[in-house]
Amino acid sequence: MHGNALKTSEMTTEAQLNKIKHWYLQYYPLCGLCGHAIRDEADLAHIVRRSYSDELQTVKLNCMLCHRSCHEDYDNNPSLAQFLPRMPEVLYIAWRLDPEYFYQIADKFPLLTPFFERFPEVEIGEIEHHGEILTLQYLVQ
Repeated sequence: MHGNALKTSEMTTEAQLNKIKHWYLQYYPLCGLCGHAIRDEADLAHIVRRSYSDELQTVKLNCMLCHRSCHEDYDNNPSLAQFLPRMPEVLYIAWRLDPEYFYQIADKFPLLTPFFERFPEVEIGEIEHHGEILTLQYLVQ
């Protein structure tokens, strides 16, 4: 019985993630990492990894559409990912969602340290998705 409940839970999570992905495809079809339009297949990526937090995996703000190559760099090649234009915003979201997770990964993005130091200065209300996030480029001139 427990195995069936787990499968139902996994299916429910996948259904929620599919719903989030379709929402982004319809209303905000931009790569969450590079900012360019999604024209072909897109991955639904998580800012705070699914393996780290079950609670955050279906939170829309933790999810973003990404080009597969951008997603791959974010997950596996931070030395390249730190050059993606939206990384300051993405890591700001990580900081807001789960500061402990953020501090575990922040050292992987050394060129973005000047942004990280300014995160506490950003006054922003509740945001639900990436279309509502402020551009953080103004922080470091």
